[in-house]
Amino acid sequence: MKKTCMAARVLIYFFGFALLVTVQGFPADTVLLGLNVPLSGIYAKQGEDELKAYKLAIKILNAKGGILGQKIVYSVKDTQTKGKVARKNAKELIKEGAIMITGGSSSVAAIAQCEECQQAGVVFMAALSHSNATTGSRAHRHCFRWYNNAHQTAKALTYALAEAFGKQEKYAYLYSDLTWGQTVEKSMRTVFEELGCPTLLSLPTKFGTKDFMPQLLQIQKAKPDTLVVIQFGVDFINCLKQINQLKLRENMSIVVPLMEVNMAHPLGPEIMQNIITSMPWYHSLSEKYEGSRRFVEQFEKAYEKKPGNSAAVAWVNIFQYADAVERAGSFDHIKVIKAFEGHKFKLLYGEEYWRKWDHQGIHPIYVAIGKKPSQSKNEWDLFEIIEEYSGETVARSRDENPINLEPFIE
Repeated sequence: MKKTCMAARVLIYFFGFALLVTVQGFPADTVLLGLNVPLSGIYAKQGEDELKAYKLAIKILNAKGGILGQKIVYSVKDTQTKGKVARKNAKELIKEGAIMITGGSSSVAAIAQCEECQQAGVVFMAALSHSNATTGSRAHRHCFRWYNNAHQTAKALTYALAEAFGKQEKYAYLYSDLTWGQTVEKSMRTVFEELGCPTLLSLPTKFGTKDFMPQLLQIQKAKPDTLVVIQFGVDFINCLKQINQLKLRENMSIVVPLMEVNMAHPLGPEIMQNIITSMPWYHSLSEKYEGSRRFVEQFEKAYEKKPGNSAAVAWVNIFQYADAVERAGSFDHIKVIKAFEGHKFKLLYGEEYWRKWDHQGIHPIYVAIGKKPSQSKNEWDLFEIIEEYSGETVARSRDENPINLEPFIE
């Protein structure tokens, strides 16, 4: 395989040891993967978990001989939870010779990287990206997304909440004013309004907001039955603390469309109890699926903590990319993409698959509720799964997502 020459020194990792490569290339019989993760900023905890899973998966693959007999080396960059930085990093990783780039914990970062990878002919495996746009209006042939999207979340929560609360529930929304937050708010509000549930208030907040009190006081005055909190990372933690300070939960239910355990862990069951949420994967699934059991056991042995779904998507991305290359019998990006499209596999669940026409991963979506302190067995035992919806049930149809990916140029 042809490797792009490096103009500068690059910090790469080989068998767990950092090596500073100054020669015009990489060690023989190796392939470079680019890990572009948020190690600082609002989503740093999610990025930390991603990187842990990436490293562990690569270590396991290298112990088995790597991919097609090529050992894996990797270059790590910090997106700082910023789209512009993620794009800059992706360009640098492409110049370094990365044959696949993965990571990011925001849809802005995912979309930026996907655009660069599409232009360069490099496969991009999105990590935490929840916006419909990632495999919708901003989808590209070289981009794949295993993580669920806003439409899937909205459909799953609609089914669960309509049954629990009825169709006359009054809703308020507090959403992060980013591509992701806008997408989730629109998806949730549209579906609930179609059911007849009125929207009393919908308020945007800036990314990185520390003081949510002005918006929360407006919501308190509006008196909704349910408040939908569309915040993530540190923003979510700050928001929930302030909701708790105002005692809003005494008069309204709290719904959080997307949950990642590393957001809930710092708050603990006292604050998280009874919060209704959804997630594409949770560590308790290790009790049901053999693939999840192996993942949780290996991750916990290596890092002495439970993995979040940020780690789960990283795990899937590495092993699924390696599997696609092996099945293609080549690192050629076109052959690898063709191996992905429509492929059915078993890794963390039973059978799941990659859709051919939009590259969305299809697998179950879970609705969960925060456990009470008395129910929590340990510091990571924060949720109980109360509903499971098949990926087919909640995914957008082709009519709902009428995109056409770029044709192959061979």
